[in-house]
Amino acid sequence: MRIHIPDRAGRIRGAALGLVFALFVALALPCSAAEQPSTASTELGETPILSAGPLEYRPGRGLRIDPLGLVIGGFTNIKAETTDVAGGEFALDNLNVFLIFDRFTRFRAVAELQMTDIFVANKDHVGAQDFAFDVRRLFGDYTIADELTVRAGTFLTPVGYWNLILAPPLTWTTEAPVIVERTFFQPTTTGLMAYGSTGVAGGQLGYSAFSQFLHPLESDPDLDPPDYTAGLRLTYDYGRAWALGATYQAAENDDQWSHLGAFDALWEHRRGQLLSELYVQDGGTLSSAQWGTYLQGVFEVYGPLFLVGRYEYYDPPAPFRALNLFTIGAVLRPLPFMAVKVEYRFVDPAPEDDGLRGFFASFTTFF
Repeated sequence: MRIHIPDRAGRIRGAALGLVFALFVALALPCSAAEQPSTASTELGETPILSAGPLEYRPGRGLRIDPLGLVIGGFTNIKAETTDVAGGEFALDNLNVFLIFDRFTRFRAVAELQMTDIFVANKDHVGAQDFAFDVRRLFGDYTIADELTVRAGTFLTPVGYWNLILAPPLTWTTEAPVIVERTFFQPTTTGLMAYGSTGVAGGQLGYSAFSQFLHPLESDPDLDPPDYTAGLRLTYDYGRAWALGATYQAAENDDQWSHLGAFDALWEHRRGQLLSELYVQDGGTLSSAQWGTYLQGVFEVYGPLFLVGRYEYYDPPAPFRALNLFTIGAVLRPLPFMAVKVEYRFVDPAPEDDGLRGFFASFTTFF
């Protein structure tokens, strides 16, 4: 059993305590009638199944406590797989809890607490395995105008499309694309971000300028953040029809700089969607440039049943070989916030020491 213990330097402790203090100040202040909270980030359910005084619970949206402007929700993911290397495995993969404070028009704060590898059963072990409790996200947003919101804390790194919808109930496959899961950039950034959008030519032009200058609040062996980063993401959304995004990030670690370029495109139809991302990275400690891309298609067969297919290409740094990965699967969404996924992934050429090839299945839901 492993519980991550925060490794706080003085500046990190000060930033964390300052943010937590701001959250509790927000709870303590009175809420005026003009400061109606926004629930856009949690609108996944429909009719409330519990409404008692200030409490309202909607499946997928979480529990709202109106006087406090507090939403408590989250998601869980149960996973089963069998790969050529590791064999069969069943896992209560993760349990994430969201705390969202949004009682004010201009201020919102979000905390995401994550427990991973809660229970694992495989040929070698049954029980808790590499259990970890992490503060996944902890940030505050202050909105100055539609064109400018300032975010401070630990937040999802705004690179590409997949990393910003990382919660399993929102994705179409149990396994993330290799270029998202294993390479190129850290999933979270601890620092500052300024973002906003404005209407242009019938669509929305958005931007995110972000920088990491602090290390995460805790020592997580799954993270290896750079010392400093600076990046810019631009997006253009044309309603539900299509969306484009482009990102550049420079990262410094031990006085060595790496450079990442990313591009993503999404096209949606009433019966499905196409999604593609491309990452290219060079510099830093890499022996040579690496790049990768994928194209994923989703097709609605009937009602809640969907078919999914994805092709990936990953060219890692020398001397490793380039990989072609193919994923085919099906997804059942009995409710908008719930998904059952089954897929098979195969690789050419077959990797010798990796569990990339095999069957994967999961049940995931917001609560």
